[in-house]
Amino acid sequence: MPKNARSGRSIGTRQHRRTRNLLLNVAITGALAVAGCKQYDVAVAPFNPRADQQLERQSAQGAPLRPIRPLPTTLQSPFPDETSTKPVLQPATGPAIGVDEAVIRMPLREVVQRAVANNLDVKVAGYDPAIDETRVTEAEARFDPTFFTNFQYGVDRILAPTPQNPTVDTTGSETVFRSYTLQTGVRQDLETGGKVELRWSPTYTRRSPNFDPSLNATNPFWTTDLTLQITQPLLRDYGSDVNRARIVINRNNQRVSVLEFRRTLEEKLVRSPDGGKPGIEDTYWQLVDAEREVRIAEDLLDRTLSTAQILHDRMKQDVGRVQMSQATSSLERRRTILIRARAKVRDLSDQLKNLMNDPEFPVTSMVLILPADAPTEDQIRFDLQDQINTAMENRLELGEQQLRTDNAATAAIVAKNNLLPQLNFVGSIGTTGLGGALGTAITDADFTNLQYSMGLQLEIPIGNRAARAIWKRAQLQRLQAITQYRSLVDQVSLDVKTAIREVNTTWEEIAGTRQARFAAADALSAVEEREKANEALTPEFVNRKLDLQQQLAEAQQSEVQAIASYQIALARLELAKGTVLRYNNVTLDEAPLPSGDIEASRGH
Repeated sequence: MPKNARSGRSIGTRQHRRTRNLLLNVAITGALAVAGCKQYDVAVAPFNPRADQQLERQSAQGAPLRPIRPLPTTLQSPFPDETSTKPVLQPATGPAIGVDEAVIRMPLREVVQRAVANNLDVKVAGYDPAIDETRVTEAEARFDPTFFTNFQYGVDRILAPTPQNPTVDTTGSETVFRSYTLQTGVRQDLETGGKVELRWSPTYTRRSPNFDPSLNATNPFWTTDLTLQITQPLLRDYGSDVNRARIVINRNNQRVSVLEFRRTLEEKLVRSPDGGKPGIEDTYWQLVDAEREVRIAEDLLDRTLSTAQILHDRMKQDVGRVQMSQATSSLERRRTILIRARAKVRDLSDQLKNLMNDPEFPVTSMVLILPADAPTEDQIRFDLQDQINTAMENRLELGEQQLRTDNAATAAIVAKNNLLPQLNFVGSIGTTGLGGALGTAITDADFTNLQYSMGLQLEIPIGNRAARAIWKRAQLQRLQAITQYRSLVDQVSLDVKTAIREVNTTWEEIAGTRQARFAAADALSAVEEREKANEALTPEFVNRKLDLQQQLAEAQQSEVQAIASYQIALARLELAKGTVLRYNNVTLDEAPLPSGDIEASRGH
């Protein structure tokens, strides 16, 4: 048996192809709405609410004001006496489709294309991946090197000793050192958790009073220090898994936002099972149904008018006031049905325009969008295991939960590391130079006689209760995420099985309602044959004929509703499998989801 041409997964007795002449292949990225989001500066136009309203305001100009029919005060026959001079009210059936507005027939693939390119809710959701991408860059920037420079001026006063007081001179004799220090260099955080810093510090010092001339000492003088310092945790905060945790979590969140963007796009195509606004598929096939219901209502009204005309022509034979009032009552009720049916077509057309958000077709425009595609009436049979396998590979909720479980595992790694004591290695190495000028001090630095130091810093929290509580919470949150994933697997299976059952149910409804239509048409035909055979038009006969006309119309409506429901059920099945974008030939570029548990992949 051939496979479903749209999903590549379904199998049926006949190949299921939608009447689409052109293939819609729209590639979308998570940052679709933000052109140039990779740049540092994103051009933001001034917010002008009035300008954003202008398109709808202008397209609403020139909308016709239709005359409103006054409420009747007495019973009026649809066939007034020819000698009557009373004005005859126009029958209330609402404006006919395409009378006061331009009609454009649009295939479903074009509606989808316009919605993907222009829908504002999709564009709003498209900003989130780009926003979350900046958070990834922000987290990665933690390991960028930093240039620093400091300047300091200092004064040291030293009291000179005397024979009477060898410790200090109480007369106030003192030596003053005035120093100007510049410190500059580069520091960087390492992915292993350590910090490295390279700094150069030249200092200019002037002594007052001057040194004893016999000492042959330089005054003022320069000193330079060149130092490389490293601080590296050995236990807590050690390792790239711990220090890159924020990057991993933010990158997963960015991928979740891409999936949320995909969710918005899918819900614009097909309404989700848990409610929400109708999607394009729902609205389009409801519009097909509504347009057919208009034709059914028009046919019913024509049949009723023909019956009323026959009754009017036989008023002087076997038709009395009762039969004529029966026909008049049915006629007016069926005119109101037609009013509502025509209004429903226009409502659904406006909903399609709202879903597309296409500037060419504003909601307030007088353009009526009508469907150009006919619904399929091919029976499609599905293999449950094949559909479940497809859903497990494609449902975005499973991908989102897998990423959230990944985040929980990452947080658990960090929490487990925090249980360890803080043990840091601290080391430095450098050289010092001295001279009467800066250049002399620099060349005086002896790199063969380096100064160095090294040591350990240990810190152990007593009890360590905070770290233990965090570790326990991280474990529970990870178990919660895994349990939630299992719950989603069960829910996805339920959604697929329910969707397949709905496809089969709606197909059976088509078969049943079609047989009911055949029976209703045959019953009405039998009554009409009796009427042509000049059977007396008694009130019972007229009532039976009018009821059979109504039953035929209701059977026709049930059939077209079942056909529309079948189209929507097929789309809902693709939504349940997570393949509704592929079903509509829309391509979303997504990176593959992480496979397996993060701890297993990292060797923990």
